[in-house]
Parts: sequence; C-alpha cells; structure tokens
Amino acid sequence: MAFAHRPLEQSEAGPGAWRVVGPDAPAPLRGMVARGLAPLPPRDLIVALYQIWVTNDPDLGTVAAKTVEGLPAPILKGAFDDGGLPAGALDFLGRRLSRNVDALERIVRHRNVDDETLAGIARVCPESVCDTLADNQERWMRHPAIVESLYQNPNCRMSVVHRMLELAVREGIELHLPNMDEIKAALVESVADPERDEVFRRAASAGVAETHARVVEKFQAAGSDDDLDLDGVFADTSGQLDLEGLFGDAATDALSLPFEDADAEGAPEGLQAAAAAVAEEAAGAGAGRFFMISKMRPMEKIRLALLGTNFERFVLIRDSNKAVCMSAIKSPKVNDNEVVAYAANRTLARDVIAYIARRREWTKLYSVQLNLVLNPKTPMALALGFMTRLHAHDVKKVAFSKNIPSALAMAARRRMDQRK
Repeated sequence: MAFAHRPLEQSEAGPGAWRVVGPDAPAPLRGMVARGLAPLPPRDLIVALYQIWVTNDPDLGTVAAKTVEGLPAPILKGAFDDGGLPAGALDFLGRRLSRNVDALERIVRHRNVDDETLAGIARVCPESVCDTLADNQERWMRHPAIVESLYQNPNCRMSVVHRMLELAVREGIELHLPNMDEIKAALVESVADPERDEVFRRAASAGVAETHARVVEKFQAAGSDDDLDLDGVFADTSGQLDLEGLFGDAATDALSLPFEDADAEGAPEGLQAAAAAVAEEAAGAGAGRFFMISKMRPMEKIRLALLGTNFERFVLIRDSNKAVCMSAIKSPKVNDNEVVAYAANRTLARDVIAYIARRREWTKLYSVQLNLVLNPKTPMALALGFMTRLHAHDVKKVAFSKNIPSALAMAARRRMDQRK
C-alpha cells in the first residue's frame, strides 16, 4: 500500500496556506505559489505546494512538484521544524526528495509521519536512512511493511535486515515477502555479521543498482493517485544472459543445464557452443561474479536471489540449498523467457519445477506446458494435465521420449490412438 493522499481541509492547511491556494485564491497567486515565488513562511509554502499537487491541478501540479525539489535547505528545515506539518505533506516531500539524505532523515523522525510514508521511503532511501528506520524498532514492529521495504532495498546493509528478520520471526510478526518461508528456514542456522555486509554489496551486480535507480525514479515521479507498484520495476538485463542460447528455445530430450553437462553425448551443438561462450566469459569478469556468489552464505544468497538480475538468478536457481533455489524462482523479477528455460531444465530441483508447474500465469504459455511435460521432474498429475493441451505433433514427441516416466509416455500413445 501507499499513503492515501487527499486535499487538505482549511483547518489542516492553516490560514496562511489557505489564503493562497484555497478556492477563493486568485489564479495568478496560485501560479506564483506553484513556482515558489510567493512570500510565505516555510511551513505554509510546503503546505500550499502540496495542496496544488494533491488536487491534481492540470496546469500547476507538476510545477509545484518540481519547485519542491529545488527548494533551498533553510526553507525545508523551517518546514520540518514545524511539528504540525500534515502527514500528507511529509509523504509528498519524501517522494520528491527521495535522494536528499538530510531531508529524508528529518522526515522519518517527524512526529506526524505516517507508517505508509516510512514504508515507501524504506524502499528507496540510502544506507544511513535505512539505519535510522531500522533503529525505530517500535515503529517497524507496529508496521512490518517497513521491514519488507528495507529487505528489498539494496542500500540496506545485510546485517541490519538480518537482525530485523530475526526479531520479527521471534515475535511472531507476519511479513509478506515472496520468499518468507525460505528466509525462516535459513534464519535457524545463520547469524547477523556486520563484517560481511560488503560481501553482499559486492556480489550484487550493476543490474541491481540499475533496478534500484529505476525504483527511485518511479517513486519520485509518482502522482498522488498513481499506483506505486515498485515490485514490478526492474532493469532490462536481458543482454546479460542469453537464456535461449543456454537452454534452447524449445524442449528437447537432450536439454539440460550447460554448466552441468553440455559436453555430454547427444547434447546439441548449439548448446555446447553456448556453454563454451559462457565458460569464456567466466574466465574473464564473469569468473569474479561466480566466485563472489559462491562465497556467500545462505541468507545472503536468498536475498540476492530476490533482488538480483537474471544472471544472479541463473546461478542461484542451481544452488544445492533448497531455500536459495526456491528464492530465485519466487523473485517477482522472473520473466517469461526465464520460466520457459527453467521449465525445460532437468538438473533443477524438483521443488523448483513443481513451483513453476503450479503457477497459472506461467503455465498459460504453451512452451512452458510442453517443457514441463518433457521434464521428468514435473509432478505426474500436472504433466498429464498439460499433455491434454498439446498439439498432435508434440504429443507424438512425448510418446516417444526416453527421458520421461513410462506412464506418461504410455498416456501420450493412448492419446495418439484416440486421435486416429
């Protein structure tokens, strides 16, 4: 959720602000206020700018938002020093000044700041503000969304989120993270270690930082009525990893993870070539990334699997630790191309394949259905269901496949006979 913005009543705005932005205020005066040219005290100026923005004035709303971003520090400080600054105005400032560390510090400490404002800022703020939010234990225990946001903010130190998660689980606080079950499993054998904060920071690729920058941009530019779906924001890193080259663009009996057995007898030449290309990359800069990820602890890998790019997910979905590989497939950043490739891969954990097979939004894709039928790790009941949706020539492929359960192949042959 996000803070629910609404226009201020006269009593909330105060006489000074209402005089310049109320319904009786002259249009030229409102224009002066929107541009920051009206001689108003800091508090009244901020409230007036907020009122123009939240009423979605078609001519002045964007102007007012830009004005806030350029206000000098003394004016902002004067406004923050007013204990009666409305919660809506504080949320407005938090959005527009999401890169201003000093302003964010003052906002999160303000007595009128709303819980939803803190959760929003927690998703985008720099490290020092993350620490401030984490230190306010009473507040985040009351509103767990703050913890969820900090977990997904790569600027928040690993040891900080680790301690918050430990306390939240111990106190029975419900957190809504995609991989919360995996987090709980890993917490049992892990300890927060500030000395390892740099390990996580180095392992996160430039793509993680790029995604975060886009999240900040969306947060900052959002209007008062916009849906702040920050989970759906991610950088286009498709160029980092050629999934089609690594996994193939369709299911075949010889399909498997190239790092595992691309040189095996019967593997397609294209797959072997792709594996060789990746090996060549690993000999250069890529080797450093593989090495850093391999040295991470489970809790660190679990978080990276959720925040990382398709490269990190490609590495971590193959991890022997169930909590790690399941966190990778549960990342909201997983795209359709990845799912098609993962569904075809026989070296991945059964739990990963079963998870894919139970996600309706993924199994609507024909290529996913076909790959799952040809993957022996797909639960039999689900594979049989997918097979009923296949085209005749693909049913024939299933019927004569040597790498699937015999019962499934027999069912495919019976289906072929029924179609004659």
